[in-house]
Amino acid sequence: MSKTTTTTRDITSSLGNFELVSAEEKEQMKTGADWMPPHWVVHPVPESYDIAVLPWVRPEAGAMSLVGINVVDVESSKILPSMTVKIKAGKIVSISKSVFAHMQEDGWESINAAGLYLSPGLIDVHTHITAAPGGPPGKLVPTSEAETALKTTYVLKGMLFRGFTTVRDVGGATRHYKEATEQWLVPGPRIFQGGPIISQTGGHGDDSDRDVFPPKGLKAGRESYVADGVDECLKAARKIMMSGADHIKICSSGGVASLTDPLDSEQFTVPEIKAICDVVRMMVTAHCFTSQGARNAIEGGIGGIEHGHLIDDDETLKLMAEKGVHLTPTLIVQELLARPPYNAIIPPSSREKLKLVIDGGYKVIKRAHELGVNIAYGTDCFLSMQPCQLSEFDLRATVLPSDVILKQATVNGAKVLGMQGKLGVIKEGAFADLLLLTANPLEDVTIFNKPLKYVKAIIKDGRVVKSSVDGLKVEVPLI
Repeated sequence: MSKTTTTTRDITSSLGNFELVSAEEKEQMKTGADWMPPHWVVHPVPESYDIAVLPWVRPEAGAMSLVGINVVDVESSKILPSMTVKIKAGKIVSISKSVFAHMQEDGWESINAAGLYLSPGLIDVHTHITAAPGGPPGKLVPTSEAETALKTTYVLKGMLFRGFTTVRDVGGATRHYKEATEQWLVPGPRIFQGGPIISQTGGHGDDSDRDVFPPKGLKAGRESYVADGVDECLKAARKIMMSGADHIKICSSGGVASLTDPLDSEQFTVPEIKAICDVVRMMVTAHCFTSQGARNAIEGGIGGIEHGHLIDDDETLKLMAEKGVHLTPTLIVQELLARPPYNAIIPPSSREKLKLVIDGGYKVIKRAHELGVNIAYGTDCFLSMQPCQLSEFDLRATVLPSDVILKQATVNGAKVLGMQGKLGVIKEGAFADLLLLTANPLEDVTIFNKPLKYVKAIIKDGRVVKSSVDGLKVEVPLI
């Protein structure tokens, strides 16, 4: 979380010559949906105007009380009926059985939420937020960094509109995007980012010209950082850590979209992987489809496997469960790329690879669950596929129960991020990232993919970004 704080004095002084504003208006400007950023300041500027305050940073989120709501306890797969959930300063401060007096408490904006369900905000741990629509064919990001940044603001708003209050970017985003949503400069999910992925030469992340010889040292880009050998891997990992990454992602097997590597190719040696994991000492996750690629990564100390659709033996999955290695399958991206219109994104050789992984994805997610692997929700949607992010629920529901899938999109994702008890749950002290629903997602998790019908409100950091609930006012609109 950002350590930037804003006091009442900061807010008032940032309004410029606030003597021109009535006392009632000044009070409204200090809180919630009535806050006004200092877009206008008179001349001469008052000496009390604090130029060190970031003008877009909002005041502390107000106190809110959701009364009579049915709380979705995702950990126990139970509904706690008719509860009062109090939120203040972006955190859940209390959960108790509702009584009539809760609608009349001083100091709380009390909302009658009777009949609605309160679910934790959704977590997608395999996204590419900078892979915005409108880029050149075959490119994950636009050619200009400025263009990427501007288009990403649209992607982030869309993710939050779909109920994803937290995402992990696994290739492309930097700390600047994370800080932008922390400070509400750009409305969007809470972001965990790892900068560029690390790839070996000729690996899944190497998009250089294969006819140019010799390769010219380390190749660092927005999407990937190419390194070979222990020394280069150490340098790449340390550089990404220096940039403020929350995790590091490597490639330990071939990929569908990459042109020069078979799916079953083993990428990075165990000593290279071990060097990265040893120096980082935080979450390192691996793009990987195959059993052998997963075993190499696990031996090297990896903490997570992305995709894993061709892991076809129980021994590897049992090893993952034993060592606490997370698995993030991505079913929706393979289904989209397999048919029009999205199959035009990838070349014919990649379409042949795709055929190999489609069936495997459903098999591995079911078997991994049976063997106790921590499975998280991930989508891998990029470019114009971003709006299909919720369809992953529909696909997983064909092989797993709704309550299991909801855990994957909440508490299991929080484990991947090292945020147990803070994200993905409705508990005292947790972040107030919440969805208000008209139906019980434990019974049918596919309701999330009908947001206009079932999602009545979205709250992130205690701030309302979408609402059709009486009395629950939007503070930060998304459209």
